[in-house]
Amino acid sequence: MKRRTLLLSSAATLGFAAVGSAAWIYEDRQVFIPGLLRQLVGDFQMSAEDQRKFVDALAGHYGSKKLAALMGLYKIRQETGVGSAYTDLRVDNFERRLLTDFMVSTDYLRHQHEPSPTVSFLGYRLPCSNPYARFDGLA
Repeated sequence: MKRRTLLLSSAATLGFAAVGSAAWIYEDRQVFIPGLLRQLVGDFQMSAEDQRKFVDALAGHYGSKKLAALMGLYKIRQETGVGSAYTDLRVDNFERRLLTDFMVSTDYLRHQHEPSPTVSFLGYRLPCSNPYARFDGLA
């Protein structure tokens, strides 16, 4: 086999592997984020419009590319268990931030005692929606 043919076939194989990996990792954020929240929080109901607003606000804050990268890292770690200390820290922080943003941006904490609470999106990271905020003596 000629060297040029070997290089071209190697490049083509790597390209197909990259495309295949990207297709395996990719998942729509409007599906992935609510599914992950249900894993972390449990069963809850949220209108499709509120769900879309929350995911779009999350993507607006983090950036679409960063959110896609974090979702990819999360999926790789979940499916294969492969990760390093660096990527594991990023994925764990992603889970924590996602959960915190959900709790602060929705009224979940007001309805958490219900069996399958209906949750509404209040707005992204509104400081007054924090159920633990104390406003004593601010006037």
